[in-house]
Amino acid sequence: MPLTPFHLGPGLLLGLLLLRYVDIPTVILGSVLVDWRAALVFVGVWPGPRHDWMHSYLGSLAFAVALAGVMLLVRPSIDEYMRRAKLHQRVSKRTVVLGAVSAVTVHVTIDAFHHPLMEPFLPAGGNPLYGLFTTSEMRLFTAFCLFLGMQLYVAHLVDGVGFSLSGTAE
Repeated sequence: MPLTPFHLGPGLLLGLLLLRYVDIPTVILGSVLVDWRAALVFVGVWPGPRHDWMHSYLGSLAFAVALAGVMLLVRPSIDEYMRRAKLHQRVSKRTVVLGAVSAVTVHVTIDAFHHPLMEPFLPAGGNPLYGLFTTSEMRLFTAFCLFLGMQLYVAHLVDGVGFSLSGTAE
């Protein structure tokens, strides 16, 4: 799903539900950035299949490690923005790595359900997940995740909702 908002919903929802355990900017970025190469193939800038090694669990794990390294470097510089968004978190190597790994895993799994040429279990070939859900069902699921994620964020912003997602030091 290159250049689409479909992975944003599951990333937002997952990040908010696991806010105490994962770094939410890493989850959101990891959910969509896996498609960087697929987007370049889609627009004709990069040759080859849209879903290659990056859309396998092993390949996406390598991407998650790289993403976590970058996020550990830049995360302190976005802390003030997170505070303004009322999503200030205790950030650690663990929360960033868990965020990156969970995001890319969800991304690959969602794509595997409706992309027949994907091989999510490389080096083993094939895609046993393909066809379990249709593209329409996956789009509905990801849209519903976005809806729920936005509702959860609004509930998080409202005082007195009776629960706390963040477990922050504030």
